[in-house]
Amino acid sequence: MKKFLYLFFIILIISLLLSACIQDNKVINENSNLNISRIIDINFNDKVAVVTSKVTADSFEFLITNVSPDEIEIPSMFMNIVKEKEDKLLVAISTINSVNTGDVLLTIKTNNFNIEKIDYFSRNTLTKQYNNFDPYNWKWGGLLGDFNLSGKVDLTDFSSFVYYYGMNSCNEDVPDEFSRFDIGPALNIVNKGNWKYVYDYKLEDQQVNIIDFSIFTANYGYSILESPSGTIVLNNNTDITSISTPAYNDILTVLKSLPDEIQNINDIFFNHKEYIESLMHAITNNNFQNFILNLINIPENLEESLINIIEDLGVFSQKLSINDYLDENIKWEINDFDWNGDGIIDNNTELHIAATVTYCGQEPQKGSFGLYTDILLKLDDIDNIEFICIDKNTPGDAIFDWEFLTKKMNYEDLSDYSLTFDENDYLIVDEGLISMMAFVFNNIYVRGNAFFLYDLNNTSATITSILQSDSPEASLDELFLTLANDYTITASEMENNIFGEMLKPRDDFFETRVASIQNSIFSQKDIVKMVLEDSIIDYLPQEHEITSGPLETFSIWQIYISNILNLFISDINVPVHIFGPIMIYPAVFFENPEDFEDLSIYLPDITLEGTIDSKEIEKIIIDFPDPYFNGLMSGIENPLIISTIDFNQHMQIPQIINCEMEGITRIRPDEFGNPTPELALRFDVNISNPESVQKVEVYKNDEYITDLYYERDNYYFNEEIFEVITLNSYEDTNYTIKVYNYNNEIVDSKVLYLGKLYSENSLEITSPYNFRTYTSGENIMLQWNNNLILPYEGAEINIAKIDETTHMVDWENRMRVADDYNDETPYFSIDDLSYTIPSSFFESSGMYLIELVIYNWSENTSFEYHTIIEIQ
Repeated sequence: MKKFLYLFFIILIISLLLSACIQDNKVINENSNLNISRIIDINFNDKVAVVTSKVTADSFEFLITNVSPDEIEIPSMFMNIVKEKEDKLLVAISTINSVNTGDVLLTIKTNNFNIEKIDYFSRNTLTKQYNNFDPYNWKWGGLLGDFNLSGKVDLTDFSSFVYYYGMNSCNEDVPDEFSRFDIGPALNIVNKGNWKYVYDYKLEDQQVNIIDFSIFTANYGYSILESPSGTIVLNNNTDITSISTPAYNDILTVLKSLPDEIQNINDIFFNHKEYIESLMHAITNNNFQNFILNLINIPENLEESLINIIEDLGVFSQKLSINDYLDENIKWEINDFDWNGDGIIDNNTELHIAATVTYCGQEPQKGSFGLYTDILLKLDDIDNIEFICIDKNTPGDAIFDWEFLTKKMNYEDLSDYSLTFDENDYLIVDEGLISMMAFVFNNIYVRGNAFFLYDLNNTSATITSILQSDSPEASLDELFLTLANDYTITASEMENNIFGEMLKPRDDFFETRVASIQNSIFSQKDIVKMVLEDSIIDYLPQEHEITSGPLETFSIWQIYISNILNLFISDINVPVHIFGPIMIYPAVFFENPEDFEDLSIYLPDITLEGTIDSKEIEKIIIDFPDPYFNGLMSGIENPLIISTIDFNQHMQIPQIINCEMEGITRIRPDEFGNPTPELALRFDVNISNPESVQKVEVYKNDEYITDLYYERDNYYFNEEIFEVITLNSYEDTNYTIKVYNYNNEIVDSKVLYLGKLYSENSLEITSPYNFRTYTSGENIMLQWNNNLILPYEGAEINIAKIDETTHMVDWENRMRVADDYNDETPYFSIDDLSYTIPSSFFESSGMYLIELVIYNWSENTSFEYHTIIEIQ
């Protein structure tokens, strides 16, 4: 949390300045002696048993009865854990190397023991170099096994690990710090330098077992501590031309250019203050007419200046998009620059901002305010700030006080803090901070560049005149009557009288701009990946390095409640739903920009039927020259015929026709076959007039839960997944479905009740275990334990085929095997604890999911247990 707050304050300071301007590795869990004999050999000699391996692995776990710890000998090649567990002995061994067939695992000095269970694991079956991971779905990384954050994995860490070994958060209460020790399965993401052979990214499986021990052993003895690297000092006097390394030269150039760029932005927005205030007022008040009018009348010099700034930020992003790790850090003496643009560097005095500030209980005050003394130190006492510009007339360039921020992060009392700027006020700039800045600049560049693709402020003279008139609605009516006097409005008439040049490129660089936007979108994921990899390397906190320290890295992207990753398009290949059946395909636009350079070629001809003078239009026929827009869109009828009835129907308020919810406690296998619990809240809603629906949201009381997404026709759906440990906070409460129109108004809502949810141990399939293999034609004996406490109203058994290519379950063709509520389906009872599934249900070889389900329809709850088998 502390690192996030550091970042927040750095972003806040910069924002103040800008605002002034604007695999196949299953754990084998077998209980029969037959299966144990496949894993080990036991050779008896007098009263000594020698246990040897029959498999290749690196870690083994034994559950043994009738034996004491002093009767167990373990070869020195293994790290080992020996714990007594319910009158049994749990013995875990792991080696950094590999165990081969015939290698000795244990020597047991008694003949009366019994090995009840063996688990084994080979970390080499897990793909160690995982290059296709998704950086937008990240968990904590670092030197796994370094529990005390010493920079190495040693005996102290092993002592802590032993305590947690054998714990399972799914079926027992565990300490709060348990997840720190759940380090397996794991991957190697960084894969370079000291990190080349280190497991540094954990996938977690809610238990500390032989898999975690294998990962711990692999990292045991590793140290990522390095002697301090060289440091490049950056201040206003740094001669960048003396830096020969291109990457460092680019980074230093950007950092040294930032004060000048901020001054440019400051001057531009200050010089166009009235225009910008008018534009923002139109946006804030949803005044479409004034917004369009402002857009049309944007001053030419402002437009050119904005484009230049956007291009500068694009260049900054490219220069900061590093492809490899830096050998030296950069010491950024951030106060030693001319931030206020007065031509004098005063690094001992705080920067001042011209603004109107309203302190709590006081009238607004307009004047010059110190960045720290009047703003940052008094944030809790400020109701509102309206920035004007950076104050050039008040000396001072210092914007960063390390001691102040450190105290703030530690929640220390700052009421008597004495503000001092000195040589300790600097930042260490590394790959993480550089890439975060690249992310922000790249985001602004993409959005800004897209805004200036078309000549949006060059509408027809007719429309400009109408918008500037005192009665624009009457003028628009007159234009409509003029254009429709022959009951047709042609595409050329719309272009000449309405759109003008708006749908044409702003300049001759359209295709170049589109390609640049596409490249920037593609690069964004690599930028984020670099930040997250840096968080692994810098998991230990470093002084003055704000992107270092152990933290769930994804939270550094959160500013207040918003996640800025959601503001950015990360995959242009994903179709975007507009409304109803209409979809847009961004990839088509980027792959064929020449087809969309002049959008006016897609304007339709419109034919009207009815009486024009009285405006009693009975039918509107819209004939598109290409309803697919060269592959950019789908779902548009052509010709699109709208009768008066249809038109009124389109204008009707959306209403919820039907809505259902289901709270599902589900046990599903993870990629290793381990039963994994989850809570799913499913919502199915039918809404009339979906073309008038902007969004559909779900709230639990006043707490936002999720959005529902359009599927087809008038159907909206979503299934949101939560951790099962939070189950109690979602049951016995009301959920509200809210439907919004395009004015962001709630036009309909419905309340649904969710009753008592089933606990995760309500049912348990005991056979078949996950990934068990059967021969074609063999019946499947499904067996389960019944631990139900809550009542149920219906039960069923289903099977579904798993696609061999996508590994997705074919839910649409799921087959009902048996239930206890439908007379036309074979009967079974939950109390029977078993049911034989006929082989006829498995029509072909492959993977199948078997599902055991119970329902309490009165409470809108259910329980599902899934297991996966293979038919050969």
